[in-house]
Amino acid sequence: MRIQFSRLLAFATLVAIGAHLSVQQTVAATQGAERQTAPAPAAAKPQDTEVWEPVPKVVTPGANNTAPPSDAIVLFDGKNLDEWMSAQDKAPAKWVVASGVSP
Repeated sequence: MRIQFSRLLAFATLVAIGAHLSVQQTVAATQGAERQTAPAPAAAKPQDTEVWEPVPKVVTPGANNTAPPSDAIVLFDGKNLDEWMSAQDKAPAKWVVASGVSP
């Protein structure tokens, strides 16, 4: 009796799995047919997706490897501290530049 119940349970499981798989195949076939009959979308042109504005500024490299590019803000060039200011009171930097170094 126990062996028959086990066989019946195994058979019922296989039938349930088979039914589920056949339904999936039917749905997939239906969807595949719909995809084949649907008209293809119009091909997109590159101009449709390109962004033309804002136009970025042209940045030119420095004259040599040590020169900054054209859009760089040079904070210390070895000569002065004109670009530096205090974060607390926005006063100019009070350091002294000597021999290209600020101590």
